[in-house]
Amino acid sequence: MQTLTSFASSAVPRDQLNRILTDYVALDRARMFRRLLVARFGVLAVLAFFADVVFHGPSSMLLRSLAVVACLIPPFWAWLTERRLAQRLSQRLSGVPSVSE
Repeated sequence: MQTLTSFASSAVPRDQLNRILTDYVALDRARMFRRLLVARFGVLAVLAFFADVVFHGPSSMLLRSLAVVACLIPPFWAWLTERRLAQRLSQRLSGVPSVSE
């Protein structure tokens, strides 16, 4: 769900407004990057899973499952980064007077 936040730019000092806008742009880019990672690595994880099911090799189950887990780590890392940026933006906005969401 998209949330809209608005406040008067004259209500905050210029340097604080600059930091808020920088954090917002960073969060927006992190969201876009996470979505791309989920789509691409999701397809790779599904392909690795089906390759594991179809081609049974002599290796152990742990080694065969490693490819699937390796495909899930980058989207998870991007999600954690997005959460951290969202929290930082939220903290900056909580210090702004008359923020309406």
